[in-house]
Amino acid sequence: MAGALTTKQIRDGSGTLITMRVWDESGAGTGPFSFVSFVTDINAGDYETVAASQTDQVLGPTGATGDYLATVWIVPATTSPGAVSIKDGAGSAITVFTGGATSVSNLVPFPVSLGIKSAAGAWKLTTGTNVSVIAAGNFT
Repeated sequence: MAGALTTKQIRDGSGTLITMRVWDESGAGTGPFSFVSFVTDINAGDYETVAASQTDQVLGPTGATGDYLATVWIVPATTSPGAVSIKDGAGSAITVFTGGATSVSNLVPFPVSLGIKSAAGAWKLTTGTNVSVIAAGNFT
């Protein structure tokens, strides 16, 4: 498979620019691009479950700047689950799944690949009604 690993800046749902690791299938910088995430030390990889209707749950025992959030698995309980958002420390919420009426057609969990490091403190995750999450990464 020809291609190259690179980074691209994209805008999240609220318009904030974030840098993400992507696979450039052309290898020439023209795409198409596929999102990828890595845990650089699999022995240090963590996961944490977040139940439905939680607000600002810290990922890891305490969380810290530099923690790595690889992937958030969205686990819908109905076809109309609530939203899921993350925060970098005390920063603004970043929506990673909007949810809403008939936003999913089935109850199969699906990943949102992020591959991002915290710049401002612990990662915090908020879930709406009828949606839980499994977050994977390296958490302090």
